[in-house]
Amino acid sequence: MSDTTAATGPSSGYRIRRPLTTAELSVLRDRIDTAPTVQDLLVTVVVGVFGALLADLGETVTDRSPDDRIDPRQYAIPQTQWQAITAAATNRANAFGDAVTLALELTNLMPAVYDNPAVPVPDLTGRDHRPDQYRLEFSRDVGDEIAACEAHLTALAGQYGTGSATYRMALDSWHRQLASLFSTRLGAATTVHRDGPLSFTVVTEPGLVYGVIFHGQQRRCTSGDCHAVADDTPPGSAEPPAWRAAHTGAALLDHEHIPTYPFGAPQPGTWTSHS
Repeated sequence: MSDTTAATGPSSGYRIRRPLTTAELSVLRDRIDTAPTVQDLLVTVVVGVFGALLADLGETVTDRSPDDRIDPRQYAIPQTQWQAITAAATNRANAFGDAVTLALELTNLMPAVYDNPAVPVPDLTGRDHRPDQYRLEFSRDVGDEIAACEAHLTALAGQYGTGSATYRMALDSWHRQLASLFSTRLGAATTVHRDGPLSFTVVTEPGLVYGVIFHGQQRRCTSGDCHAVADDTPPGSAEPPAWRAAHTGAALLDHEHIPTYPFGAPQPGTWTSHS
């Protein structure tokens, strides 16, 4: 495989900038497909890529000492190859349920990229390493909370309309979180726990823990000069809603506050995930 823009030395801005050869990619693909653990997989990719590039300089990865580490920014491969290699590695990591962690590590450790449309996208596709069976576990209270989330969406649709941005943003965010629970890229088993109103904690088989949290909008006064906020009063309370300053020192004007959404109406918001 040739590259008319490949260059070596200071004039290129890199020590080595070239595509990997077909033979180098073939060896790397085989080693990725047989890596026994996600840690071995990470080493396989990093050593395989940099080993090939360093060979041009008569060097090896093992020549390096802890005080003379490889700087990935000094090397570059075509973007098409970079993407194919990381895709093959994360596909293999699906077998260990740790594709997300591996992808983040590779982003930090892989060489830089450059654009060269003449370099084709290599076929590094191995077998599908996702588990054949996937188990999703949750308790009865989680099922009840999922139903509460659906009821909240129904209430938003009734209050603001199914075509409103308020409803669409909430619906889309909830569907993204639900879909992620059925992803087999996080191992063969996932457990969901209730974590307060409309929110959950998700624990995956490899040990990744993240929260699915409903972030409700704070009710605010619509006057641009007034920084008042208010919550709903408790059900059955005869007390009027209490407005307060959004934070210490915020302007709380003496006027009739007009809320961003009505009292007693379902709270707008979206669901997001946080590790």
